[in-house]
Amino acid sequence: MKSMGSTDNMMSPQKCVTILFLFIGISQRTSAIDLSPASPINTNEGRTTNQVITRASGCNRYEPINNRAFAIDTFSGVITATIDFDYEDTSTPDTYNMRVQCTSGLLSSRTLTDLTVNIININEAPICDPRFKDKRFNRTVAEDHPVHRSIFQVPVRDPDGDDLTYRVVSQSSRPNDGRFFDVDPDIGFVYINAPVPPDFDAGYEEFRLIINVTDPGGLFCVGGIIINIRDLNDETPEFIKIENDIIYVPENTLIGSILHVFEATDRDAASVVTYSFPGRTDMFDINRNTGALTLRQPLDYDNPDIHNAYALPVVASDGKNTAFYFCEVHVTNVDEPPECDPAISSVTGISLSVPETFPIFTTLYTVLAKDPDEGDDVKFKISHSSLEADTFFTLNEDSGIISTTGKPLDYESDPKKFMISIKVENVKENPMFCRGLITLSLQNENDEEPIFQNLPNRPIKIPENLAPGTVVIKLQATDRDIGDTVHYEFFTRYPGFFIDEDSGEVKIAYHLDYEDPNIVYEQRLIVHAFDNDRVHTAVAELIVQLTDVNDNYPQCEGFPNMIQVAETIEINTHLMSITCVDKDIEEPNNVLRYKLNALDDFSKDKFTLTNNILTTGPEYLDYDNDEFAGMQFTHNLQIEVSDDGTPSLTSTVTVIVRVTRVNEFDPKPLVNVFQVAENSPIDAFVGTTRVTDIDWPFDNIKFSFAGGDYGNPPKFYIESDTGIIKVRGELDFEEKQTYSVSVQAIDLNNDVQPDPLEQRKIFTVVSITITNVNDEAPVCSPAYYETLMYSTKNTSVIKLQCSDKDSPDEELNYAIISENKANRFFLQRDSVMSMQNFQYNVFEGIEDPTLFQLLIKVTDELGGNKALQLSTTATVIIHVVPWTTTIPTTTQKATTAQVTTAVLVRSSYFWHPDNWFTAALTITAALFLLCLYACAWGLLKDVPKYSKLFPLCRENQKSNSPSFPDKTNKAKRKQDPANKNNQTNENPNLLPGHQFGDK
Repeated sequence: MKSMGSTDNMMSPQKCVTILFLFIGISQRTSAIDLSPASPINTNEGRTTNQVITRASGCNRYEPINNRAFAIDTFSGVITATIDFDYEDTSTPDTYNMRVQCTSGLLSSRTLTDLTVNIININEAPICDPRFKDKRFNRTVAEDHPVHRSIFQVPVRDPDGDDLTYRVVSQSSRPNDGRFFDVDPDIGFVYINAPVPPDFDAGYEEFRLIINVTDPGGLFCVGGIIINIRDLNDETPEFIKIENDIIYVPENTLIGSILHVFEATDRDAASVVTYSFPGRTDMFDINRNTGALTLRQPLDYDNPDIHNAYALPVVASDGKNTAFYFCEVHVTNVDEPPECDPAISSVTGISLSVPETFPIFTTLYTVLAKDPDEGDDVKFKISHSSLEADTFFTLNEDSGIISTTGKPLDYESDPKKFMISIKVENVKENPMFCRGLITLSLQNENDEEPIFQNLPNRPIKIPENLAPGTVVIKLQATDRDIGDTVHYEFFTRYPGFFIDEDSGEVKIAYHLDYEDPNIVYEQRLIVHAFDNDRVHTAVAELIVQLTDVNDNYPQCEGFPNMIQVAETIEINTHLMSITCVDKDIEEPNNVLRYKLNALDDFSKDKFTLTNNILTTGPEYLDYDNDEFAGMQFTHNLQIEVSDDGTPSLTSTVTVIVRVTRVNEFDPKPLVNVFQVAENSPIDAFVGTTRVTDIDWPFDNIKFSFAGGDYGNPPKFYIESDTGIIKVRGELDFEEKQTYSVSVQAIDLNNDVQPDPLEQRKIFTVVSITITNVNDEAPVCSPAYYETLMYSTKNTSVIKLQCSDKDSPDEELNYAIISENKANRFFLQRDSVMSMQNFQYNVFEGIEDPTLFQLLIKVTDELGGNKALQLSTTATVIIHVVPWTTTIPTTTQKATTAQVTTAVLVRSSYFWHPDNWFTAALTITAALFLLCLYACAWGLLKDVPKYSKLFPLCRENQKSNSPSFPDKTNKAKRKQDPANKNNQTNENPNLLPGHQFGDK
């Protein structure tokens, strides 16, 4: 639009703003730049990366040039460090020169300013090693570490290079308290400051020192160190002495006995003391680890060839230090008991075997014994003996001879073993003794013959069905000769029987059949029993009788048997006779009985068995049943045939009755009323024709249309095998709502012998209702509206013309969905209404727009079903003309509406330059663009990629060609539909500069 003003040559506000900023830039370019702070800038060392140094001011934009130690924020002017400053670092300067480029004004005037930054030295505290500061340093020294020799150098440095002073603040030790360490005040070496180093064996194991390090300025750091004392093997073992240094040992001490345990102590906690002899000794031994002294050879005080005293040196060593101890071992005299023959004095003694026929009053054994003490006599006694041993054996007190008495030995009746404990004593007031053990075992001899123990006194009856190997009787014969084994055998061969040679069991040799005509019902069995080597033999006789057993099952021939009958067979119809036989000879084992068992509940009561006659009934057969179809239309009957034997034996035969079908019933129609939506696609499901037939297979029906109203062309078709009706053509609720079709149903079931001419069939009527569907969206005619209104209009702006084929007009819903700026409009049903709150008389600030483009959504309801709603949109363009009238006065005089002049007053606020300034500015801009074009042409004219941007150049290059067609496309102009009807509209009430249609 043109800007408002009183003259035609007034400039637009955009041009005014541009020139205003140009003047501001020129005025700022000519102003002086005041950059602070003043140079130089002093800053202390210790500044780290990103710390603020100072802040510059006086410019709009800052940029550092060729300086990596500092950074300046582009807009705020804050100067920060980019490195760490250290005055003592010789690799970095103490003075930095920084150049800053300052940009000011709209035309980007740039000025370079130099700043000098001086780094000032300050006193810094000593820096301790972090591990020293956290008291994590550990040092280990041996307990013999020399005094005044350095152990540890305190890890500390002073950034200023000043001399430091070291001092031990505190010192603690564990487990005992003591002060052994100090630190050199000038150098910082930790050392032992005591007459002797700490002794680990005295309890000094760990020391903790806290050390303070101070510079001349009084700044300090504090750290700590842990000193561990390492134990050394520096102590000599010390023996615990024996009284008078003599060990007394009785002469009867057993070899391997511990005589004494030497013990030596060592103050070194980790030391291990070992024991040994300095030289070789055959009489004694010492345990290296425990110091136990043991005897290696026997002692004998009474033997003049053996020493009674021994010198014994012992050495104790901890691996480094050695101690010696000298003692003596003295052997003492002991009154010793008699010594028995080792053969009888051992734990088990001696064993003698004596045959049971050994003669009476005969010597068996002589006991040997003596007393080691010279001049002592011994006596032999039986101290203990087993039961009845003294009845058969005697001991001579002076000679030690054992002999039999006058009673003979019998292995079968007497004890088999005798144990005699012998005691040998020396003749003294307090006698001593030794003991011996003699075991006498009797030896058996074969002098007895076998004797049968369990012979039956009547015949043995056995059933015929005993399995081979079954024991008929177990004979038992005994022989008094212990150790003799009795064996058995038949006198001759007996058919059907055999005897086990070792156990005496008479067993069945093979199956005995009572019904076999060659079988012998009674047999006499002669049995021989003999001992080892057949020295003695005994004879016995057995009578065995065979008895009949019910061991034959009934036998039936021709089974399983199958019978085929029609389902309409009459009750009590004879089906078959069952004939079976039993091979058992004697009654009641061959008397038979018959019983009918149905394998399923469905066959129950369908058949009857009387004796061996099978008939139908008491219920009719039924082919038309789904359960029976699962049984393959067969009844499986089991008939049990049992005899009267004990126990009864039963055989089972199977009779299969196959039932054939008969087509008995006509199909029956049911109610067939369906609904289908009008928008259903082709092949959409309508419904299934309901016709029943109780003949198996159920509902085996063929369907077809037989007439009626199913559309022209046909709207539906039916599947012949299922009766399913589907959509064939397009449906329209508005065209037709109901169809009535006649369907023919043919029963496909037949008897066993099919007869297509006798098929049963019926006709049924199917009713199909078409339901309405919301398939039409609302339509607005036209869909695009455009109108003009004054800002003071208070009536309907425009009325929409919309309709819907599926819904009445009162069910259409209207809503403004976009572009309703500040809610200037609202809807009353299908009418667009104005809010009358437009703001066009604002002296300064934002005014309301004059063009509104509303998008209105029209939605149908269809009974309130939101999920099926359809909608369309209509566009309404409203041009608002600002319009005001004078306010009536309070007088009675009538006033007329006049155009307000408040808008004309606003033109005085626009900048209005002279005509020459505008022309000069336009020419300058055109020359500037021409220069840019010339530069681009000079640089890119020979580049094929960009040569097409310079058509004149290309035309000159192709001027030698015969023809060069002009491919310039003509611009197409689009006509604004909003201007078609309003370009010629003139309204005398419109304000100047706001005519409708101005661009």
